[in-house]
Amino acid sequence: MNAQDLISKLGGPSKVGRLLGIRPQAVSLWVTKTRVPAERVPTLIRLAREQGLNVSPEEFRSDVDWAALR
Repeated sequence: MNAQDLISKLGGPSKVGRLLGIRPQAVSLWVTKTRVPAERVPTLIRLAREQGLNVSPEEFRSDVDWAALR
């Protein structure tokens, strides 16, 4: 699943922005650039899992060594 798919399944940029306390335009930019800021990935993963979506941080930022953070 990519960022665009996840944001859509979570209710779109407006809802995700509201859940994260940021502007929807910032979330839309993630979709446009196809890159979610690394510091936002853990929260997105938590929100996705709360909705029953099975996602991993590597799907959004494969350049980060998530194993080192676990």
